[in-house]
Parts: sequence; C-alpha cells; structure tokens
Amino acid sequence: MKYKHVKTLFLFVILFFVVSGNVFGQSTQNIRGKVVDKNTQTPISYAYVWTSVNGNIINTRTDSLGYFVIKKAPVGRREVFAQAGGYEDIMISDVLVYSGRETFLDISMIEKILVLDEVVVRASVDKDLALSKMATASVRMFSTEEANRYAGAWGDPARMAANFAGVSAANDSRNEIIIRGNSPLGLLWRLDGFDIPNPNHFSVSGSSGGAISMINNNQLTNSDFFTGAFPAEFGNVTSGVFDLKLRNGNNKKQEFMASIGMNGIEAGAEGYFSKKSDASYIINARYSFLELLYKMGMDFGTDGGVPKYRDLSAKINVPLKKGNFSFITLMGLNKIKMEDDMTDEKNDTGQYVDENAYLLFFGANYTHRFNTNTRLENRLSYQRNQSNQDVEQVAFMNESRKKRHTSTMGEGRADWTSSVFHRFNARIFFEAGAGAAFFMTNFHNKMYDNLENPIPLHDIDKNSLLLKMYGQWQHRFNDKISITPGFYSHYYLLTNSFSIEPRIGLQWKTSSNTSLNFGTGMYSQLQPRLVYFYQDENKKLPNESLGFTKSWQTVAGFNWKFAKSFRLKTEIYYQYLYNVPVNVDIPQESILNFDENYDCFVPFVNEGTGQNYGIELTIEKFLTNNFYFLITSSLYQSKYRGYDKVERNSKFNGNFTLNALGGYEWKIGKSNLLTANTKVSYMGGKRRIDSNLLSDEYGARVEYDYLQAYKNQYPAYFRWDINLNMKMNFKKWALDFFVELANITNHKNIWMHYYNLEKQEEMYVYHYGFTPIAGVKIYF
Repeated sequence: MKYKHVKTLFLFVILFFVVSGNVFGQSTQNIRGKVVDKNTQTPISYAYVWTSVNGNIINTRTDSLGYFVIKKAPVGRREVFAQAGGYEDIMISDVLVYSGRETFLDISMIEKILVLDEVVVRASVDKDLALSKMATASVRMFSTEEANRYAGAWGDPARMAANFAGVSAANDSRNEIIIRGNSPLGLLWRLDGFDIPNPNHFSVSGSSGGAISMINNNQLTNSDFFTGAFPAEFGNVTSGVFDLKLRNGNNKKQEFMASIGMNGIEAGAEGYFSKKSDASYIINARYSFLELLYKMGMDFGTDGGVPKYRDLSAKINVPLKKGNFSFITLMGLNKIKMEDDMTDEKNDTGQYVDENAYLLFFGANYTHRFNTNTRLENRLSYQRNQSNQDVEQVAFMNESRKKRHTSTMGEGRADWTSSVFHRFNARIFFEAGAGAAFFMTNFHNKMYDNLENPIPLHDIDKNSLLLKMYGQWQHRFNDKISITPGFYSHYYLLTNSFSIEPRIGLQWKTSSNTSLNFGTGMYSQLQPRLVYFYQDENKKLPNESLGFTKSWQTVAGFNWKFAKSFRLKTEIYYQYLYNVPVNVDIPQESILNFDENYDCFVPFVNEGTGQNYGIELTIEKFLTNNFYFLITSSLYQSKYRGYDKVERNSKFNGNFTLNALGGYEWKIGKSNLLTANTKVSYMGGKRRIDSNLLSDEYGARVEYDYLQAYKNQYPAYFRWDINLNMKMNFKKWALDFFVELANITNHKNIWMHYYNLEKQEEMYVYHYGFTPIAGVKIYF
C-alpha cells in the first residue's frame, strides 16, 4: 500500500467518524460496582460513591453487601470517587462508560491507621497502587482499556506490558517478553489466582509466549504485572508475574458482544442465571479470521501456512451466604501446515510439517468467610497442554510422501492450594497457604527409515509431585510506613530438591506526593519437565537429578506524583542467579538463553551463574483532559557463565530499551469518542551466535562459533505504530472500531539468521514490514 493511499484512508475514516458523531445523540448507561476492604475483601456498607458530570454530582451509597449503582451516567470518560469512614479516599480515573453495556468497577479501599477529627479529602489515582495488598516494588497495575488503547498492543496483555520499564519484546511474530534480561522461561502466568500454562497459540513447549494470546481482553478486569521482587504468594518463578483477573458477568442484565478483526472473529455473552440470584456467567469464543477467509475461497497459494486457531474462555460466579464459589475455564486449539526450510531444489524434494496443539484449563475456587476478619480460599484446578508434529518427505515429481518424524509432547497438571487470610487489626494482616501440584508428562518421539519403519528416540510417560507453602504478613506502622516480610517454600519429589525463600518488602510514603519502596528476597524455579526427562543414546536420564534454578533479587525505587495525573518512577535492581543448568556438551551455553529456538534435549548440570542489573525510568501521564502519554527507558546488563566458567553476554542483553507512546481523544458529536494513539520503540538487538563454513573429507558443513557466543548482536530494533480508535454510542448498543498502521516506516528489523550452504552466505529473516490492520466490536 502506497503512503498516499494511507493518507486517503485516514481522511475517509476521520470524515466518517465526524459525520457519525453528529448524527447520533446523547446516551447514558449505569455504572455498577462493589466496594471492599483491600486486605480482607469484606464488603464496605454505605460507602459514598459519586461521579461528576459538567459540575453536577451523580451519587449513591453502597448497600449492605457493598454493591452500588450510579444510574444514567452519560457515556464517555468519567472519574469515580469513593469515600467511607475509616478508609482512605479513592478516585478512579479513565472509567469508560459505554451505551452498549453496563460498566462494573471493583473498588478496593485501604483502611486508615489514624482517624483524625478533621478529614481532608485527597483522592488518589488508583493506578499508582497495585491490586496485590502485599506488593511493594516492581509492580504495575494495568487496565483492559490500556491493552485496547496502546498502539501495537492489539488487545494482548503481553504486548501491552512490553511498553513498561524493564521489559523488551523485539519480536513482531510472538508476544514473548524479556524482563530485565531474563529468559522468557522465567515468567509465571496467573489467572484469577490459579497458576496456568502458557496461554498463547503457537507456543513452544516450556516457553511463556506465542503468536496470539488466548486470553480474551473483553473478560479481564484490572490486573497486576510484576517485574521482580515479588511477594511471597508467588512461587516457582524467577523473572516476572502476570497476575490476571477475570471480571464477573453482569448479574442484573443480559449483554452480548461480537467482533471481527485480524485477531479473529469473536462472540461473547454475559448475564444472570436467574433474577432471584446474584450468580452470573461470562463466556467468549473466537475463531481464526484467516482460516475463515481460506474456507470462503480466498487464495493463499496452498493450505500450508494458514494459521488456524480457536479458543473459548468462561467464568461462573456464585455468591454464597458465607463466601463465594467461582469456576473458570480456558480452552484453545491451533494448527498449521507448512513447507519446511529444508527443501532440496536439486533433488526436487522437500518436507511438509503438520503441527497442532491444544490447551485445556479448568479451575474452581471456593471461598469461606468465617467472619469479617478471616476467610479461607480453596482452589482446585486441572490443566492439559499438548503439541503434536508430523514431518513428511515429499518428492514433488511423483507427489509421493514418506513419514520422517513424529513427536508428541504434553503435560497434565492437577493443582490444589488452600490459603487463609486474617486481619488482626488495621495494622497487621496475615496470609498463609499450602498446596501441591501433580505433573503427568509425556514425550513420544520417533524417526522413520526409508521403509517407514519407526525408530523410537524418546518414549516417556513420567509423573512427578511438587509440594508448596508460603506465609506473609503486612505490618503498617502508620498510614505512611509498612513492612511486608514473608517466605515461600517448595519441594520437588522427583529430584528431592528443596528450597525455602525469605522475602521482605518496605514502603514509605515520604510525603503526599512521594514514596520510596524496597524489596529483596530469594526465588527459585523448576526446569521444564521435558528437560528432566531427556534420554541419551543409552536410554538414561542424565537430567533427572537437576535442582531448581535459584536467584536473589533486590530492588529499590522512588515514586513522585509531581502534578495531577503525572507520575515519575525510577527503580534500580540487581539479580544474581545461581544453580543454573548449563550444557555439558556445549560448555559455552546456559538455559538462561532459553527461547523458542533453544534445544533443551541435552545433558545439563547445575553449575552455571548469571547476573542482571540496571536502572529504569518511567514518566507517565494518565488519561485526563483528553490525552495521555507514557515514556519508559531502561539501561541494563545481562551476563551469564556456562560450564566453562567464562562470563558472556546473555542472548537477551540488549543493553537499552526506550518506549514512547501517547494519544489524544476527541469528543465527536454528543456521545462518541475518537482517539489517535502512537508508539515508538527503540531497543538494543538480540545477541547472536555467528556461524562458520567448514570443509573436510565429508563435505561442507556449517558450525556455530560458540567460543564467540553472544558477543555480537543484531542492529537495534526500531518500530513506529499509529492507531485510530472510534467509540460510537447509540441508544441501546455501542460500536468500537479501530485502524492500526504497524511499522509505518517499514523498518527492516532482523528476526533471525541462518547460513545457506548452497549459496554459501548468511541469510536473514526479517520481522513484519508495514502492516495495516483493522477491527470492529459491537456491544448490545
């Protein structure tokens, strides 16, 4: 597409929005929600909740169960305030009111230590505060609105988080994120308090990302993203935590959603089971857009290369007299057929690769409330993820096919966790839990000879058990200073590996606008189970005794709200990794370099180390007065030592990242919103291993130069995205339409390289060039 055509498209879209905005009139919708104590999660009765519209106050109070309804609020952006006796006042900005569905807010309020006779209202912007009551450092609360708004995010939480300080994601085709120079392997995904498998389509076993997220952004509510020094409730993790929260469905009204875009075709519904009950449901399903086009007859050349996927997510919530019951599920299926790069043009042969994978997750949570200060949460879940690959050799002349390789990799996991929460008083809050995870791992891998006789390489069905427990408490000395000590411990029976990990966090509000934070502790993580069950040529398991990868992390930060809606935040950190598995056969390698291309089927020993350290800066203006911006930068080093004890750059040592994004919102007509968003990313390129061409009596071959491993790196990554979004409100329904121009400068960022023996030169594979995409959602 030529740039003049892009300009014409922009002008047409804006003209359409302007005309539309003046045709349709003002609409209103209810703002509903629940107000609870942040620590105990008990409802706060008779709290005062209000919003302001052109200087006029629309207010209400919560009922005995903490619920409230602000009726007939005009559509658009709103600020919602909450006030209750004995609690700090709170203001929630950037509340989007749609005509097509009711807006629901979960409001958590912090109890005051000192209650003064004279009350001065100082509302705080809740985006400064994490949802986790124990979080002190390296955490950012994010909203689903941000995932939809940020250019380049495409509604994907992982791609949105790549804009935060300390995070880099120089990969257009996958949403895998690199936190402070760590491997993506170190990330923990959580959904509604459950540890979940990698929730992405076209993922790689043991990794934490993929091409397309299965998480439906329409079902998420405000969530937390951690980049280090996590509280004690999070275990089996060394890099970062995505602590995602699902919202409950509307228990007062039936509502529906449908959308179409490059991410897929979606349909969703939410509502109540009975008007006599507060129980609710929410469900969303998605189908691959490209697969639909292919089935409708669009010519993609062949069936090969068309990504096919579908997913479904749902939540049921049932309030009980003394607690709550909820059930969630996440299911995904993806498959792709493609011609492999090993095509031999001289011999007119090639390889066809057929890959498919699926994920199933079911989780149930029963919360029992003994009284207003004590509750018990019991979580039980089951998950299963599996990938299959079939490789065939093809002779193009006679179209004959022969089996060459088949593999099946999968794992089931049954998980149980019970946690007790108790508030002693306004100063002291305690939390402790215990649980177990039972892993059922299988790996079947076969090669085939010329007669298609199978030659088994791996034939593994193994079970293993992980026991875990944690405890943490928060002591608030006053309204300004709090300390959060705790510990996490787990024991892996397969290898008799045990770890107990002390942790502590500190927060000090030095003034009404500034604060200091500190966190330090020990952390450890299991290896991917397939690493443990690697079989050598003698059918032995050399990795079956591997211990945890361990780390010690320390973070110190400063936060300054230097004006209304403006924030400056800086953090310095140091992470030391030890007991790291390193490759015996290739002593220059380490599992710290694990990504989607890493070979984990090799012998390891726990003799490696690593260190990551750096400084981060965030300057942010939240969306007020019609505009927002976010500028984040990081300077860092990421090093490791392999089996040879030589210190090297890790694969992910890009040294620097810089993100600048922002947007402006116009009110079109009486009830529509047009937003223009942009994002520029500039970061150090991924490190590489160069290759050499060797020749001997056996012929020419390519060999990697591991002695110079990760010394060189690709050129710096650069990308500029522009996004236009229009929210149109009608009387009973709403329309959300967006157009995005990704990589508008068509910058050629290198994804990977390989050596072509036939041409005897290095070949480069590039990320996406200029890519226009669009999508539309309807709410009714």
